Amino acid sequence: MPPRKGARPGDEKPARRRARRRPDQIPGGRHGLAPEEVAESQRGRILRAMTEAVGRDGYQAARVADVIAHAGVSRKTFYEHFEDKEHCFVVAYEQALARLLSVTIEAFEAQDEWVDQLRAGLTALLHALAQDPTVARVCFVEVLAAGPTAVATRNEAMRGFAYVYDAGRLDTDADLPGFTGISMVGGLSEILYREIVAGQTADLPKLTPELMYMSVLPFLGADTAARELERGRRRRPAGD
Repeated sequence: MPPRKGARPGDEKPARRRARRRPDQIPGGRHGLAPEEVAESQRGRILRAMTEAVGRDGYQAARVADVIAHAGVSRKTFYEHFEDKEHCFVVAYEQALARLLSVTIEAFEAQDEWVDQLRAGLTALLHALAQDPTVARVCFVEVLAAGPTAVATRNEAMRGFAYVYDAGRLDTDADLPGFTGISMVGGLSEILYREIVAGQTADLPKLTPELMYMSVLPFLGADTAARELERGRRRRPAGD
């Protein structure tokens, strides 16, 4: 088969193996579903398969051929939904990060005081990442290797997390720069990147005391930050 016009390197390689039918895959033949429902199912499977492929193999090594085999769709169907591999990845990334942000904000807003809110939000985020290493790698590592569109999308999406820090400005008399919140998100992202690359994703929740210290310090000062660090360390299981 000749390469598809405009295909990027790696898009047209043959699949390594034929994947088994996914549990969420629509069976062949008559199924009674509207075309819109079929398209939605196909799109969802492709996005999940892309997330799994990138989380497993890395963005550069992930191949459209493997994605469509795992999703149980044809190459034609893939390109009906997405322009290319990068486009598909960006959409998958946006969905995955939106879920992480939702988990974080929901936990944050369930508390009243800002320090308690921040602790709850960070705890929820770290546990969500620890429970899904694939999403953790996609959202905090591989997105940086996926091209300028993906990086620009990531930079804009990360602003959503700045909300949990910017809320702390209401609890401080310090004249903090307007970019304090997004700078804290940048620091958090770098720490998560290093830990995930090092294979420590499952242990991310153990970083909560240190991350709370880092997060509270600019807003409420060294004493409050130190108390938060000690509080978290006291609650750690022995040996951690």
